[in-house]
Formats: sequence, C-alpha cells, structure tokens
Amino acid sequence: MQTDVTLQLPLLSRLRTETRDRHDAIEQTLLLMDDDLTPEAYRRRLEQFFGFYKPVEERLLDGCGPLAPWLNVQARRKTPLLEADLTALGQAAARLPVCTTLPPLVSAAACFGCLYVLEGATLGGVIISRHVGQKLGVSPAAGGAFFYGYGEQTGAMWQQFRAAITDFSRQSDAQDAVVASARATFEALQHWCEGR
Repeated sequence: MQTDVTLQLPLLSRLRTETRDRHDAIEQTLLLMDDDLTPEAYRRRLEQFFGFYKPVEERLLDGCGPLAPWLNVQARRKTPLLEADLTALGQAAARLPVCTTLPPLVSAAACFGCLYVLEGATLGGVIISRHVGQKLGVSPAAGGAFFYGYGEQTGAMWQQFRAAITDFSRQSDAQDAVVASARATFEALQHWCEGR
C-alpha cells in the first residue's frame, strides 16, 4: 500500500520497498539456495526460466524503442544463456513450453518495471551461481551461464541499469506504472513456476 512517504521516495527505493513481498514469495517458490537442491530440480528451474524469459525478452526487444534512449536491451538478453545451459544439461530448449500470461510491456515505464525484476535476478544470480557450483558442480561453461549472468561485468551492468531507471524517473511521472509492472512481472513469474 502506498503512503505519502513512499510516493516521495526515489524510484529504486520504491521498487525495493513495494515489491519486497513479491520478491520474498518467488524465492520461497524457487528454492534455488536450498541445501537439498538436486540436479533435476535445478534443470527444471532453468526450463521454467527459459519458458518465461523467452517471450518476455521478445516483448522487451519488440518494445526496445521506448528504452533505447536509456539502455541497450539487446545486450541484456538471458535467453541464449538459458539455451546454452539447457543444452549442456541435455535438454532441447526449442521443445519447451513458453509462458503466455505475461505482464503488459506496452510502454517504457512497463518495460523498466519488468527489467527491474530481470536485472535484479541477474544481480542475485551471482550468489546462486556460487551455490549451484558448490552443490551441483555446474560452472558458467557447463550448465551455469544463466546465473553467472554478466560475469565480472554484473556489478557494472547493474549500475548502468540503476542510472538508466533513475534518469527515466527524473524525466517521467510514471513511477506508479514502473512499480505496477515490476509487481506484475514477479506475479507472472511465480504463477508460471508454480504451474509448471
């Protein structure tokens, strides 16, 4: 619920505060940091991520015009990393189902809200990458590229995203739409993962 205080916060602070419940819920669904994570459960999560990221990234790229002044969205695609991981784990990505109930990505604000979730997941993936490396023996070159993300550039890419969304928020009064899209993205991802 928004208050006068949250409406005065910078956009990134609002996103962190107003999506915290959705972020916590998806972590409880995915259980990627579980000590009992199995290779089968890990591969299943990658399949689910592929089924979600593929159509979302297609929409983000279709709508990259609105984001072009701020970001190179093409450089942030994760679908090729998921395809490589699934191939390394013996799964053909082309045969996997894809999510059809996606957040509407019809404006720059909506795209930024969605990208906040995806880029935040990439940032958090650094921790998951270490965990699955230790637990399952996967590496960025053999089944762990998605969570490795941008590798040594992950921090710099996150900072570029932070600067872009902050710049956008200064030029726009669409903060509510960005937050709503981020929440909708979390909800769509959780629904997809719970239903698969």
